[in-house]
Amino acid sequence: MFSTAQIDRLEACARVLDPPARVVMTGSVPPEAVAAIRRGAGDGVEVHVVGTGEVASVEGSIDLLFIGPAAPYSVAAELFARWSGRVAPGGLLFVYGAFATPPLTVALLRAIGVSRAWRYFGREGALAEYVRADLTHGERVLDALAQLAQLAYFTRRMARRRVTRGNV
Repeated sequence: MFSTAQIDRLEACARVLDPPARVVMTGSVPPEAVAAIRRGAGDGVEVHVVGTGEVASVEGSIDLLFIGPAAPYSVAAELFARWSGRVAPGGLLFVYGAFATPPLTVALLRAIGVSRAWRYFGREGALAEYVRADLTHGERVLDALAQLAQLAYFTRRMARRRVTRGNV
């Protein structure tokens, strides 16, 4: 379930895209996310909702990439491998389920979290935002620390799930 803040963030980021821009949404894409992106996207902004293996159906670079929760790990890792390199410099990556679902979080940290090509911008609940950038070594260290700080949120979520499952 998307929060109002998450919906507002997606809509605002889509609103500032200049045509001809391209948005790709893949993985398990919640309908609220699609609606928010489409509301924010202006005329001339393409919005594609595609399956994990449909990378060939979208030509050119991507200005905003949304990856929804994916399980198992192999599917999540494949999403990052297939799509993240297509995001244009300065483009955005939203990951829903980041620091919330184990397979997606591990795949995210391995593919994006350690890359010098991505700057962690922040998180609103389970919706993390990254910007395509070319980080220096010092920036990578600071970026890694910012992402590691999110593991406390991840640990709390996992603990709550176990407690909830134990009470059922």
